[in-house]
Amino acid sequence: MTAPAVILSRPQMGENIGSAARAMKNFGLSDLRLIAPQCEWPNDRAMILASGAGDIIQAARVYATAAEALADIRILFATTARARDVLREILTPEAAARRLRTAESEGLATAILFGSERAGLDNDEISLADAAITIPTSKFSSLNLGQSVLLLGYEWLKSADATPASRTRKTQAVPSSRADLIDMFEHLERELDAAQFFYPPEKKEAMVRNIRAMILRSKLNDQEVRTIRGMIVALAKNKWRGSPR
Repeated sequence: MTAPAVILSRPQMGENIGSAARAMKNFGLSDLRLIAPQCEWPNDRAMILASGAGDIIQAARVYATAAEALADIRILFATTARARDVLREILTPEAAARRLRTAESEGLATAILFGSERAGLDNDEISLADAAITIPTSKFSSLNLGQSVLLLGYEWLKSADATPASRTRKTQAVPSSRADLIDMFEHLERELDAAQFFYPPEKKEAMVRNIRAMILRSKLNDQEVRTIRGMIVALAKNKWRGSPR
């Protein structure tokens, strides 16, 4: 199984080819194909802007026509900022990425076709595609070539990414010992008692248990216990003691 090829039709600037290659590298794409590049090739600016993706630039294949570049492709999506009558279906980047993943699982060679910076794709090129991809934008429908490759690459990677939507960074800190936790509990409870927090008195035991359970759920490490002890000391200094409720 292989990731989609990125095919740039008549790219005009080496800088944009380099930016596209860098975006590809970030998101697991490696097959770069150029159709009749309008800039000198090989291109020093492309290599500079690739910034770590020089291997993709060096391995890029150049073709004279779209037919040659697409010869082995089974599923082709064309990016366009405008709806075209010759296409029956227009996909969002997210929907296109899902389709590409399905095709990959079936062992089909796939590609995403991008037009030139100045004019985009022509009707003949778009007519070769199975569907179009249009990137939703706020005001300006046209995006920089590197930006377009970046967005499609991101959706491709995301479509198979198992990263949870929200997570807490794990640390290597050692969990606090029970002895340190008990010392902290007793310190906190003494100060809360002095501040007449436990009210009414007959509910003190239940309140203490609930506070301990709440703190234990945080799974504090040694440093965090020391920090809390310091906070308790700071709050207790010169504290104002109110009258009983």
